[in-house]
Amino acid sequence: NLIEANPVPDEDEAAEIIDALQAQIESAQQELQVAQSQVAQSQVAAMAVIVETNDNQLIKDDDDSKKKRVIMWLVLILGMIAVVVGLAVSFATNRAAGVEVEGNEDLNQQSAIMESYSLIHLASKVGEEKNELLGTSNAISVGGKFLVSGSPGVVGGGDEIGEGKIFNLTSLVEGVSSTNKTNTTEASNSNTTLSITTNIITNSTSGDRCGAAVTATALGRHYAIGCPSTTGLGYVQVFEWDFTSSPPKQVGITLYGKEIDDGFGVNIALSQRPPGRDDLRLVIGSNSGYAQLWDIVDGLWHRLDDKNGGDGGFLNHPEGKAGGEVTVSLPGSPGFERNLFVGYPSFDSDRGIVRIVVVGGNTGNVSLTERFDGDIFLQGSRQGDRFGTDIDTDIEGKFVAIGAGGGGYVRAISFYANTSSEEVKVRPVGCEIRLNSSSIGSRFDFGSSVATGRVPYRGCPRCGF
Repeated sequence: NLIEANPVPDEDEAAEIIDALQAQIESAQQELQVAQSQVAQSQVAAMAVIVETNDNQLIKDDDDSKKKRVIMWLVLILGMIAVVVGLAVSFATNRAAGVEVEGNEDLNQQSAIMESYSLIHLASKVGEEKNELLGTSNAISVGGKFLVSGSPGVVGGGDEIGEGKIFNLTSLVEGVSSTNKTNTTEASNSNTTLSITTNIITNSTSGDRCGAAVTATALGRHYAIGCPSTTGLGYVQVFEWDFTSSPPKQVGITLYGKEIDDGFGVNIALSQRPPGRDDLRLVIGSNSGYAQLWDIVDGLWHRLDDKNGGDGGFLNHPEGKAGGEVTVSLPGSPGFERNLFVGYPSFDSDRGIVRIVVVGGNTGNVSLTERFDGDIFLQGSRQGDRFGTDIDTDIEGKFVAIGAGGGGYVRAISFYANTSSEEVKVRPVGCEIRLNSSSIGSRFDFGSSVATGRVPYRGCPRCGF
């Protein structure tokens, strides 16, 4: 189910490339030897001409004049040799590196392409209450038409009740699309204030902190909101929206955590399942070392990771840590929800790992299989990195962004298939994203929250991935 995203060369192809580069280097060295031989012949001929044409003059000159002329000509000829050798070495080096002498045209073109894009500030929204914490968690549908934002600090009659807010961005997005065909428009609409289309009402009570986590399906019809209560059992609710000003209606029953203040619902992901629009898959993380995977079919929830409903869930912390955080992510497109990504940032003294789990079978007969167990790209570089602090995937699960909040970096990964063995492997996409030393703020916060573009990952051949 892991789909190839721009295969990279296998070992045989890499060997062929190395052989080709070595052949180019040997050819350049031969050309250099020929150039040196020609220079040497020219030197001998030049010396012969000098001796022949200036023989009478040299006889007449005293010994000091003879020495000065000979030294002058030798310096001139040695200078010519140095210039020729320098040009030959530069040419050979550039050919071996695959760079044209005139400059890297592809790199220049890519820079020009990147410079043609600009960020456009469409609108903004400030929380309506003090300590509302609007924007603690956000999710956006494909195409950017609908935004859901969590406000776990909303009071409304109690302390930290929380709620979710849905914003319809259709008019803003379509306005930019119709006037920005060349991707060069400068920031516009910067004074526009987002209007709340509707609220997600959870009937929460004091301390529930609903909106600490929010998620949405690809088209924005279904939403889930996490309420990791600090005063009671944490819970998650799923809603269906009809794209009107009416509040979304809850789908299925409320799902509750195991214990008070265990963080159940602090991290959630939702995906639509074929064939019906109301068939959904939901994965829920916690701060207590466990996660749960659920399917809803015909309005009824079915747990997939632990059929017996006990504590031995397949997605529990691999070290059995009852207090370890578990983060989760699911692709948003129907047909790709079988790939599940689960992070354990407290694993191995906070080194952190991410597990990739493939969900097989149907709702009534499910099998969970871990892939790429122990892969170096699915774990932190060192203890304390907290790799897996947050995870997000593109709509098809081909591109995964993983935050390491302790190490202050984000790593992006994708998958490719070996052309000879067809074995699928994990590979990094580009370099790890880190703050430079001059950046404002602590680097240890960087990577605590990540998000990817909710569009299918197609790679960038010109960029090398």
